[in-house]
Amino acid sequence: MRFENKSVLVTGATRGIGAACARAFLAEGARVAINGRTDTSVAVAMADYEGNANAIAAPGDVSTVAGCNDAVAAALAAFGGLDILINNAGVFFRGTVEDTDETAWDAVMNANVKGVQFCTRAALPALRAAKGNIVNIASESGLNGYPETTAYCASKGAVVNLTRAMAMEFAPDIRVNALCPGVVDTDMARAGFAIEGDEDAGIRGQHDAYPLKRIGTVEQAAAATLFLASEGAGFINGVALPMEGGATVGKW
Repeated sequence: MRFENKSVLVTGATRGIGAACARAFLAEGARVAINGRTDTSVAVAMADYEGNANAIAAPGDVSTVAGCNDAVAAALAAFGGLDILINNAGVFFRGTVEDTDETAWDAVMNANVKGVQFCTRAALPALRAAKGNIVNIASESGLNGYPETTAYCASKGAVVNLTRAMAMEFAPDIRVNALCPGVVDTDMARAGFAIEGDEDAGIRGQHDAYPLKRIGTVEQAAAATLFLASEGAGFINGVALPMEGGATVGKW
């Protein structure tokens, strides 16, 4: 019960890594604000926590400043403070530079970078008061460059360096770290890597891209996130922790 009586906001917590993080924090005694883009998506997710008073709804489209403010305000209204912020919400876009128009670029940057900046900004007073910490979910693609995912790589590289800058700016009051997962088996990854609409074929191909010959699970990503948020990582600050089966250690 590493997080008993701790208050946590997880953005993008209605599915994938975010949902796994929410479940893991609740299992370890935390009070968790479940964020999603719409009231409807959050209501559907909250059905999984029926009867659990430690889970509360915190809807808000964090690709907008107003949505970031709404999500943080809901968490603070319910908990009276905030100990941990998990900036997880994001989108994946496959496309070359030539394929990426302004609309696609803005959508990726707003969801993946603006959300981190402005959720953090809204939560800062509460996190400072709590001597809390932040974990930003970046990506292996923030450490390596990959063709045909240029906007996504740019956005996650921004999250990695934003994490480093925040870690310096907020110390000693708040620790800030990033998790950099490789491909994890989520709905978003399956849709993004589908081959002519075949999601299973796309995911099978991703297994072969890693030295361990397998992709990650949402439970593994959640475990790594909780470690960075825990007192066990209390002297870790400004790190971009790879969780990618060795993909960034050298040429494969």
